Amino acid sequence: MKRQRGVVLLTAIIMVALATIVAAAIAFDTGMMARRAEGGNALDQALLVGGGAEALAAFAVTEQLRDGSGVIHGGQLWARPIGPLEVLPGVVLTAQLGDLDGRFNLNHLVDADGVKQEDAMAVFERLLRNLDLEPEWAARMVDWLDADGQPEPAGAEDASYSSETPGYRAPNRAITSASELLALRGFGAERYRKLLPYVTALPRGSAINLCTASAVLLDALADQRQWSQAPEALARNREGGCFPRSSVFQASFTDPQLFARLQQAFSFGETSTYFSLRSVTTVGSAQFALYSLLGYESGAGGPARVRVIARSFTP
Repeated sequence: MKRQRGVVLLTAIIMVALATIVAAAIAFDTGMMARRAEGGNALDQALLVGGGAEALAAFAVTEQLRDGSGVIHGGQLWARPIGPLEVLPGVVLTAQLGDLDGRFNLNHLVDADGVKQEDAMAVFERLLRNLDLEPEWAARMVDWLDADGQPEPAGAEDASYSSETPGYRAPNRAITSASELLALRGFGAERYRKLLPYVTALPRGSAINLCTASAVLLDALADQRQWSQAPEALARNREGGCFPRSSVFQASFTDPQLFARLQQAFSFGETSTYFSLRSVTTVGSAQFALYSLLGYESGAGGPARVRVIARSFTP
C-alpha cells in the first residue's frame, strides 16, 4: 500500500509539473502575441506619423519655391527642425529637412556617356584632402562609375573586387545612393561617416546650390581655403539670405577659366530640387527612423509639387 501511495504521489507531482509547464508556455505565447501586436501597432503609427512629416516637408518646400524668387537658403522656414512634437499621446516626432543640392554629386564624376570628367574629379580630390582623407578615393569612385573596364592610376576595377569574398563587380553606371562608397574596397565606415555630409548621389544635371553648400565644398570648388578659414563670417552672411551669390562666388576664383570649366561639368545655382528628410518617431520606448528623398517638380502642364522619390525605414 505504501508503495502504491508513493506511485500515486509521484504521478500527481508529475501531472502538476506538466500542467505548470503548459500554463507557462501558454502565458509566454500569449505575452509574445501581445508584444507582437503592440509592436505592429507602434510600427503602423510610426509609418503614419512619418508620412505626415513627409507631407509637411513637401508643403514647406513647395511654398518656398512658389514665392517667386526660387532661392533656397538655410535661413528659410523649411530648414528649421520640427519637434520634439507630441502628435498623439505617447507618440513624439522630430524631423529635419536637408538640401542635397548643397552637396557634391558623385554622379558628376563621369558624363552621360560614362567618361571621366577631369575637373569634377579634381574637385572631389580637393574635397577629400580638405577632410583629411586620401585623394586616391576619387580615382576609385570614377572607376566605380565609368563605362570602361580600364582602372585609373590608383583606381580599381572588376579585378580588384572579384577577389573579395564574396566577389562582386563595379556597376559602371550612375548610382542612386552615396552608401555605395562603402563598396569601394577598404573605404570603411569611418571614412564614410566623415564624407557623407558633403556628398550625395543625384541624377546628373543637378546644379550645386551655392547658398547651402558647405565651406569645405566651396573651397574644393574654388581650389582655395578662403571659406573654411572663416566659417563664422560665412554663417553671418547667410543669416540674411543667400550667400555667396553666383557673381560673388565667381569673383572669388583666382583662375577665371576654372569657374567656366566647372560650370560645364556641373552648373552652379541658388535654388534646389532635391531634399532629404530624416524623421524619428518615438512610440513609448521604441524609436523608428524614416529617411526620405524628396524631389521638386516644377510642373510641366500641371501644378508644381514635391514628391517622395525614395524612402528607407529603420526600427
